[in-house]
Amino acid sequence: MGYFNNVDRQFLKTRATLKWGKWNDDIISLTVADMDFPAPDAIKNAVIEAVNEDRTPYSAYAGDPDVLEAVCEKLNRANKIPAKPEDVHMIPGTMFAIFLACYYALEPGCEAVICPSPVYPPFLENIENAGGTSVHCSVDLNSGNTLDLEDLQRRITPKTRIIMLSNPNNPCGLVLTRRELEGIARIAQDHDLLIFSDELYEDMIFEGEHISIASLESDLFERTITAFGFSKAYGIPGFRIAYITCRGKHMAAIKKLLHGMIVHADTLAQAAAKAALLHGGSWLSDFMAHLKKMREYTVQRLNSIEGIKCPLPRATPFVFPDVGRFGVSGDRLAQILVEEAGVAVYGGAAYGPAGKNRIRINFATAKPVLEEAMDRIQARLALPLTPE
Repeated sequence: MGYFNNVDRQFLKTRATLKWGKWNDDIISLTVADMDFPAPDAIKNAVIEAVNEDRTPYSAYAGDPDVLEAVCEKLNRANKIPAKPEDVHMIPGTMFAIFLACYYALEPGCEAVICPSPVYPPFLENIENAGGTSVHCSVDLNSGNTLDLEDLQRRITPKTRIIMLSNPNNPCGLVLTRRELEGIARIAQDHDLLIFSDELYEDMIFEGEHISIASLESDLFERTITAFGFSKAYGIPGFRIAYITCRGKHMAAIKKLLHGMIVHADTLAQAAAKAALLHGGSWLSDFMAHLKKMREYTVQRLNSIEGIKCPLPRATPFVFPDVGRFGVSGDRLAQILVEEAGVAVYGGAAYGPAGKNRIRINFATAKPVLEEAMDRIQARLALPLTPE
């Protein structure tokens, strides 16, 4: 567990460029969804071994056979999805899966229902890029994050083509229950809709049970594009490796599109993915024990600040506190914190209408980093704030 007690700020500044590199040296970044720790040795060693095996020629379109075998074993065992190799395709990251689902399902004038909203901004960006419109089925973030299935039903129109899930949810840490997933499934089936389910944070659950909607029945496996990845739980976003699974006509059509887009995923990154599946369990258990402590510390510190209401997330490395009582938007507060407290967080507006008065904080770091960040935030919020 000592592995997670400290971070190398100089390394992060040099290599974790999206999260740390853009800021001055005195800024603490709790922004991008990247952990502040090196990847497990088993993953790094697997990549070195793959290099030494000269895994450099073109490989199979869908993925290396040994990698697909490991993925299918995991899908059947952990997710209860009866996937075979022909039902899986390795891809360059789960963000690409969001693009792919929108590119496949939408055309100008169509609608995609976000369920639940708020959601990771690339959902909204890719819907817009495909010419579609985002329709938000928002959860009440102050009352237990319960999904309103009647509201979801009301959001469906003749223009709706796809229901898009983030489960577990980024940014609010919601984990959809079996009852909620069954309700979503019934609505999709009644209206003959596609489902896209981003399940990137499946391994980062503190309370509750992760259930894949595609596991509920065979029809749902055929109408659901499910995306899984490795970047968040194992700290390897730079490898850009993930996978999708679906069965039947939709998967056949998607594979045809993919072959003209990417040929196949990076072979060295696939070696990293296989190592994560086969050898990453012990490291992940230790990391999640640390992350749970950081969650509890972050929530406790934020809730001790007058004006902040921070729900306890059931999953993910994020908190999404309500800061509306300060009389400024979440985006404005994020600006104040980075400029006047030296702490970078994300404003919540980009996540959808429910995020306007919220900020997102990534607590996947060492406790000394969080302690300093929380001290700075608390000190600044004890002073008056300048409106927008």
